[in-house]
Amino acid sequence: MSPRLLVSCLLFIVAACETVPASMDAALFGTEMSRLDQNPSVASADAELEQLLSRSDLTDAQRGDALFLRAGKRLDGRFNLPGSIEDLQTFAQLQPEDLRASAAERRLIFAAAEIEAAQTRLARLQNLSDWFDDKVLMGDFTDAAARYRKSGLTPNEAQLYLLREGRYICAANGSDMAEIVHKYGPLRDDVEGTVWCEDPSLS
Repeated sequence: MSPRLLVSCLLFIVAACETVPASMDAALFGTEMSRLDQNPSVASADAELEQLLSRSDLTDAQRGDALFLRAGKRLDGRFNLPGSIEDLQTFAQLQPEDLRASAAERRLIFAAAEIEAAQTRLARLQNLSDWFDDKVLMGDFTDAAARYRKSGLTPNEAQLYLLREGRYICAANGSDMAEIVHKYGPLRDDVEGTVWCEDPSLS
């Protein structure tokens, strides 16, 4: 047998002997879910839940639990409600017999009503603050942040917190190139020393 053929056979044997990846440890999953549930920031929790859901070793039950948690946070935070509907629908498919199915159905109805109301408001003339809130509700966080930045206006306290947690607003680092957030009117304490992030991956 030639060396090349021998190596090919060995690789085939190794591949055949590989086991199916184990599911995520239940205790580790429970700890992570508890931590994310207690996270007060919908933007950061949403990003972390996206990472958790990208894992290939989640069981259907674990994936359903993560989707149900993310859907609830999105609804409570009025953050990407179309995404919340998708989460709840997938949850119902994964766990049709779950005791939370009726709650998921009620949340679907609520989310649909909120989306319809937001679409009606967006079709009319709005001030920037209200427009931002409705765009965030519709899942257009990036566009909403870009519009605020372009306007030169200062977000209100809740919006500033959301933009910080979404990594669109950063603490100033002394760079002369950084674009400050506050440009007009009295300076609030919470906005002092903040700049628009050049790289949204930085906070």
